[in-house]
Amino acid sequence: MILKQIRLKNPMPAEERFPFGLPVVREFDSFTFRSPVTIIAGDNGTGKTTLLEGIAAAADSILISREPIEGNPALEHAREIADHLTLSWSVKSRNGFFFRALDFVTYTIAVSRMREDARETLEEIRNRKPHSLEAQPYARTYAELRNLYGEGLEFRSHGESFLDLFTARFRPDGFYILDEPEAPLSPAKQLTLLAMLHDMAEEGAQFLISTHSPIIMAYPGADLYEIRGGRLEPSSFDEIEHVRMTKDFLNAPERYLRHLFG
Repeated sequence: MILKQIRLKNPMPAEERFPFGLPVVREFDSFTFRSPVTIIAGDNGTGKTTLLEGIAAAADSILISREPIEGNPALEHAREIADHLTLSWSVKSRNGFFFRALDFVTYTIAVSRMREDARETLEEIRNRKPHSLEAQPYARTYAELRNLYGEGLEFRSHGESFLDLFTARFRPDGFYILDEPEAPLSPAKQLTLLAMLHDMAEEGAQFLISTHSPIIMAYPGADLYEIRGGRLEPSSFDEIEHVRMTKDFLNAPERYLRHLFG
C-alpha cells in the first residue's frame, strides 16, 4: 500500500456544526488499507464525500485542475477535518489527484480555454515573428494539451470524456481518491473503468473510491466499507444495501413499482 493507515492525532470536536456534525466524521477513529482498491458505500447524506474531502486534504492531494485543496474556500471544511488526522505512508507518491464529478465540467471548460488561448497566441506570434523564441512556451502548452486530451474533452460525450481524463491522468504508483466516478458512465463504461483500475493497480497505483454503483463495488479483491448508523463498517459485496436493493429490484421490479404507483 502507498497509504497504509489513517488515524486520529486528536479527537474530532463534539460540535453540531458542519463538518463535525456528520456522525461518520465525528465518530471516525482509524482506517487501515489492505487492498489497492478501497471502496466506500453509503446512502446520500451519510458523509462519504465529506470524509473523502478530509482525507484528500490530509494527503495533500491536488484537484483534477492541479490546484491544491489548501486555499480553496469551498474545501475549508476539508482542512478542518485534516487537522485532526495523521497518515502513515509506505512511500509518499508524487502522482495522484482527488476527483469529484462536480469539478469535471469546470475543468473541461478551463482546459478548452487554455488550449484555445495557447493556439491563438501561438498563431499571432508566428504571424508577427515567424522564428521567434517567444512562441515556444505557447507551442509547448498547446502540444501538451493535445497530447493529453486529443482535440478536447468537450468534443466527447460526458461519459467518454470522464474515461479520457482518467486515461490521460492515471499514472503508476499514484494515490487516487475518486468521489462517485460512475456518475456519467453507462454500465458498459463502468466495466471499462474497472479494467482501468485493475491495470493501474497492477502498476502500483492505489485507489480510495466512494460510489453508489454495484458494478464498481464488484471490483475483485476490493476492500469494501459501508456507512451504517453513522459509522464506517467493513462489509461484503452481498451485505451492501445498494447491492441487495438492486438485486431485489431487478428480480421483481413490479413489487417496487406497485408501491410507487399503486
